[in-house]
Amino acid sequence: MTLRFDPPAGTPHLTRLILLHGAACGPWIWADGFAQRLARAGHPCIAVTLHAATLSERVAAVREALEEGPAVLVGHSLGALIAQRLLDDSRVRGAALLAPVPPEGLWWSNAHLAASDPILWAEVARLTGSGEPSPALARGLFGPAMDPAAAMAHAVRLRDESPAALMEAQMPQPVVPGWIHGRPVLVLGAEHDRLIPRDAMDRCAGWHGVAARVLPGTGHLLMLDEGWEAAADRVSSWVPAG
Repeated sequence: MTLRFDPPAGTPHLTRLILLHGAACGPWIWADGFAQRLARAGHPCIAVTLHAATLSERVAAVREALEEGPAVLVGHSLGALIAQRLLDDSRVRGAALLAPVPPEGLWWSNAHLAASDPILWAEVARLTGSGEPSPALARGLFGPAMDPAAAMAHAVRLRDESPAALMEAQMPQPVVPGWIHGRPVLVLGAEHDRLIPRDAMDRCAGWHGVAARVLPGTGHLLMLDEGWEAAADRVSSWVPAG
């Protein structure tokens, strides 16, 4: 499934964006306001489904979306890792990486979470199966200002991530460094991200030759958290032309 978000009639069309969701999510994660805000700013957006069993298959799905024309990739978490693997594609004009899995893979972030918050670590691990999420998971994905009921309403939509894809994502990835790919990159993290620690985010930014930016008050699911408008505006104002 692909969701499309077009700028309002009469709005000049700016750079096209392809939105890439993270693990256990879907295109819906962009559709509660984030994508519409980008479209109102003039960016035609498509949000693609990335549910294939392997990361390579997900990369292939984005390459298929790029057949419609050049675009900037906007990836969240595991979707940001997919975006990074495509930075050497000539049709990719740049990438905005939100709470990104770094090129080193998830091994360090996963170990950090297991040591710092084993309850949340166990709840995240359950996303490869079925069952209702716990309040601990809902709290762990958002910043402190998020309404608990709203957090749970989003958390219940998280489902059935591929164990093979998550296992593959633990390992270092074939991501070309910034001095080679030469594409503009935005790394935007969340102040209260429990899943991707700040040092991992900084290493991701350093790989691409940029400094990480941090959005105050937000958690890992920053496109749904309180203050998501600021995240969308940060992406919109950064997107390179053409």
